[in-house]
Order: sequence, then C-alpha cells, then structure tokens
Amino acid sequence: MLTSQRTVESFWLPSLFSQTMTAIEHITALYPAVTLNEMDEYALLDRIDTKYLVRVDDLPELLSALTGSHAILETGSSRISEYRTLYFDTPTLNFYFDHHNGKRPRYKIRMREYQNTQDAFLEIKEKVHDLRTIKNRMPIASIRQSFTSEMHTFLEQFYPGDSSTLRPILWNNFKRITLLNTGYCERITIDLGLKFFNDSDTLQLSHLAVIELKQKDLSRDSIILQALKSKGYQPLSLSKYCTGVAFLNPEIKHNRFKQNFLQFRASTKRIHKNVNFSPVPASLSH
Repeated sequence: MLTSQRTVESFWLPSLFSQTMTAIEHITALYPAVTLNEMDEYALLDRIDTKYLVRVDDLPELLSALTGSHAILETGSSRISEYRTLYFDTPTLNFYFDHHNGKRPRYKIRMREYQNTQDAFLEIKEKVHDLRTIKNRMPIASIRQSFTSEMHTFLEQFYPGDSSTLRPILWNNFKRITLLNTGYCERITIDLGLKFFNDSDTLQLSHLAVIELKQKDLSRDSIILQALKSKGYQPLSLSKYCTGVAFLNPEIKHNRFKQNFLQFRASTKRIHKNVNFSPVPASLSH
C-alpha cells in the first residue's frame, strides 16, 4: 500500500513565486463568484478537453484577460481549492501503457477529495477519441486504498476490465482555480503547486501550471485560447497521472511523452538556471 498522503508534509510554492501568488490572489478577487451548485449545471462530464502547460509567472496576465467574461468558483471563502487524488492501475500499469500507446478507448480510475468541501468521489474517465472524454463518478466517504463492493459494482458499469486487479499507484495533490463562461458553455481549470509521490520519491512542479479548457463543443474563439496563443503556448496531450508515473519511474517506457519532458525542462530552464529537474527521495520532502 502507498503511504497515506496525510503523512507527507504539503508545502506550497517556493518563496521565489510569492509575488506571483500574491498577484494571482489579487486578480481572482476581481471575478464574480459562482457556487458549486451553479457550477454543477456546467459539469460537462461529456466534453472536449484542451490542455496547456504554462509557467506560473504567466498566470497573472492570463487571468487578467478573463475577468470580464468568466466567473470563478468560490467554496466557503476560498477561490483557490485544494485537491488530493489517488490513482489506480493494474499491476502491469495497463492504464499508463494504454495512454502511452495511444489506445482508444482508454481509462483512468482515481479517488479524488475536494478538501475545501470535504467531498470525495470515485471517478472513472473514458477517453473516447483524441478530443472527447466521458467522466462518471460516485460519491464516497473518503479516499481509501481498496474498493468496497459498491465501488466494484459502480466500476463494472463503465470499465470493461476486472476491477479486482486494480491497485493504488500514485498520489497527487495540487491547488485549483476553476472558471466558468456560460456564454460558451466552457470551464477552465488551472492547476498549481503540482506534487506527485509514491513510497520512494516525490516530484514537485511548483513553477508550472496545467490549464485545461473543457468545452461541450470545440470552439477556437475562446478567449483563453486566444490569450494562450498570443503568448506562444500550444495545446499539449498531458496526463497528470502519466506524468507522475513517468517521472517517478525513469526506467519505464515513456517515448510517447518525450515532447512533454522536453517542454517541462524548457519551461523550467527559463526560470531556474542549472536546475536538476528530477524527483527527490520522499524522505527529503518531509
């Protein structure tokens, strides 16, 4: 079993980025707020996803471009939510290799806790083709490292494999900003402070963020797409699960993700010169 994430100290961005985070918090305060119930009307469980890997220090400018068109999810008094996730896979990492080999359909199974609200779900995502993703989920009491009989029954509805073979593989935590544009029926999630770990290693990507645009139908007229394009960003096929597995297991096959690795390193070198961009032992991250 993987070490529980609660036993590992969670730390936020390095001091180098404190100014950037202050700017982000100031800008998010300018948005009109929507509640979780309002956001659920635009859950977009059947959707088209477009992802980008961006530098955290570009976020203030990108966020500023959306204040007139988007609203922000607010839970309690917080506009930046905390998430923690436990990913499951087969002992031979079928989900990872299905993604690496470009198989369709392919699946991702995880338990996710929304720490601001204490809600938790068992989620299964099916990638139907290059653009469309279908997500199904069931409420659970909390993240656990094995499935109950009710969970197995749920998985059997949407996953054609044997759920009894699935094992916990990777922990991930991050902070998220969620924006909504009702006019385009689109949601934007911005994930910051990404951290991955297993029993032996920890990887933090504090200087990078993942922006994901979720749309009912693909529209290139989206303001965020235009803003990202103006800064030279291109869409990227990116899985947080596969990223964590590949970086924490350097011996594993990851040819398909080579371009992702190059982009991670290129973005890193623009901020940190001579950085050693690799996981550190979990014991050193405590």
